[in-house]
Amino acid sequence: MRHLLSWWVMQKHHTAPSSYHFKRGKPDGLILVLNEGSYVMAEYSERTGEVKWQRVVLATQKEKIERWLGEHYPVQRAAAART
Repeated sequence: MRHLLSWWVMQKHHTAPSSYHFKRGKPDGLILVLNEGSYVMAEYSERTGEVKWQRVVLATQKEKIERWLGEHYPVQRAAAART
C-alpha cells in the first residue's frame, strides 16, 4: 500500500514553469524552451510569435510559458517586414 501511495503522489507532482529556461540558439534565431534536464520542449519565433511544442507539457504551463515569451520576446513585425 505504501508503494501505491508513493506512486500516486508522484503522478500528482508537476514541474513548475519556473523550472524552464530560455535560450537563443543563434543570433536572430529561434528561442528554445528547455526544461531542467536541458531537453528542448519548444521553439519560439520572434518573427511570427509562434511556439512549436516538441514535447508534451501541461496546458496551464504552456499558457504561462507562451505568455512569458510574448512579454519578454515580443513579435518583431517591423524587422520581418524590412527583410
